[in-house]
Amino acid sequence: MNYISIKKTSIKQASLIIALGTIASRGLGILRTYILNSQYPPARLGIYYAAFRIPDFIYAIFIFGSLSAAFIPLFSSLLKPEETNSLKKNSDATLFASEFLTNLTLSLGSLSILLFIFTYLAIEIIAPGLTPADKKEVVLLTRLMLLQPILLAVGTVFTAVLQTFRRFVVAAIAPSLYNLGIIFGAIFLVKPFGLRGLALGVLLGALTLVLAHIPSLFAVRFSWRMKESLKQRFFRQTFKLMGPRMLAVFSDQINVVAITAIASTISLASITIFNQTQDIAIAPIGIIGVTLATAVFPSLSLSYSQNHKDSFVKTMFRAFKTIIFFAIPISILFILLRAQIVRVLLGTKLFDWESTRLAAACLGLFGISFFAQALIPLLNRGFFAIHNSKTPMLIGVFATIMDVGISLSLLHFIAVSEWFHAFLASRLKLQGIAHIQVVALPLSFSITAIVEFLLLFFSFLAQFPKDTFPDVALPWLKTVFASSAMALVTYESLRPLANFFDMTTRLGVFLQGLSAGLLGFAIYFAVTFLLNENPFIHKKNLL
Repeated sequence: MNYISIKKTSIKQASLIIALGTIASRGLGILRTYILNSQYPPARLGIYYAAFRIPDFIYAIFIFGSLSAAFIPLFSSLLKPEETNSLKKNSDATLFASEFLTNLTLSLGSLSILLFIFTYLAIEIIAPGLTPADKKEVVLLTRLMLLQPILLAVGTVFTAVLQTFRRFVVAAIAPSLYNLGIIFGAIFLVKPFGLRGLALGVLLGALTLVLAHIPSLFAVRFSWRMKESLKQRFFRQTFKLMGPRMLAVFSDQINVVAITAIASTISLASITIFNQTQDIAIAPIGIIGVTLATAVFPSLSLSYSQNHKDSFVKTMFRAFKTIIFFAIPISILFILLRAQIVRVLLGTKLFDWESTRLAAACLGLFGISFFAQALIPLLNRGFFAIHNSKTPMLIGVFATIMDVGISLSLLHFIAVSEWFHAFLASRLKLQGIAHIQVVALPLSFSITAIVEFLLLFFSFLAQFPKDTFPDVALPWLKTVFASSAMALVTYESLRPLANFFDMTTRLGVFLQGLSAGLLGFAIYFAVTFLLNENPFIHKKNLL
């Protein structure tokens, strides 16, 4: 099948396409991390992750703060009936997309130039705990990667245009191309250029991501009309929706910067451990939560704009139930199998045993809030679909303040309280390990994510008349009950299974964890079937 000519897809098809693309992208991301760990120790990689903060900061604010809140809802509303499959020349939708791209690239270009000049000052804020030599290297890598957010921004807008026409295949493939660029840099460019080779790989991946969209853009007849875009016909309407969301994402990124700064005061390796375990934790969130939220968002926006409230409610409720079905058991598996996951995915000769134990503890703490992290993207998009970006912004700002406050408080308690230090070391199996303060960061993250989810959930329900949405308590309780049965089987099977595999090898650890997880999931599927809550068997519950 010609991927360029694929027509509109249903939400089920879109979810499957995005999920497969996300699995491929996350898999390549894990491979990328393994390759990095095989070439550099955690302390050395901390320089690379610290340098990524500024490009990611720029990209997140302008893209996460604009596409979901402003671009897709407005672009969908401007499409004319005759633009079902492709755009018309000089139509409002075409001019809006062109204006959006022009404003975005000019803003990012100006900000990148400004940050290039003041990189040293920015790094002093982001990573104050680094040595002068390390800071100098972080500055060099940061400046090399400042072109990345501009390229990714253009590519992401192209993705949004195609997703509005429900052409999800290229959008699903593009992130994998980005990761392949970084992997190419890690394999072929690190030897001649050192860490700068990784930065060059980042730029190569971002450029490849942009170029991959061009054939499909021709298929929907999109052209970037720069001259007409300078008239700024849609600026006020765009900024009205985008402004609050940008503030929310800005607060999120301030949180990321603050956590990086805190980690740099613990040790350089702490930056690597936190980032790599968070990357592993985010992988299933992307596959489940972000995939479904992305797939249903165009339908939610269209249903609301056309006043089809029943369709809006039905789509939102089924997406919520589907995410719950996967998120809660995976959250439990991350906690129970954290050591196996870290040993398989991160364990190399340069990633030592102390780093492995700290990473396992961090991953388990991230797992506590997996269900909340998976549902937050859907709730945010629900707000954006009804043209309300202010509420998520306020909740996001509160969550940022809360996360930083809890992180600093936990670090203080670990430092001054011998009892609290010993309690964490005992519960997380970190006795005799230095720098266990890093576990305060994922613990604070999980507490904050759960609170943020609850605030978003109840605030979203408050936007509608009472009894608009069906009750989610019963499906939630059924899923928790089935997950508890899964947890018992998974945990009790780990020790017996260890007798069948060589636990001194990566393959043996992988097979033990996989076998225990499959046994647990088999029980989970059986119990949910008996409780009439399995969306694969009872298809009425599936999107």
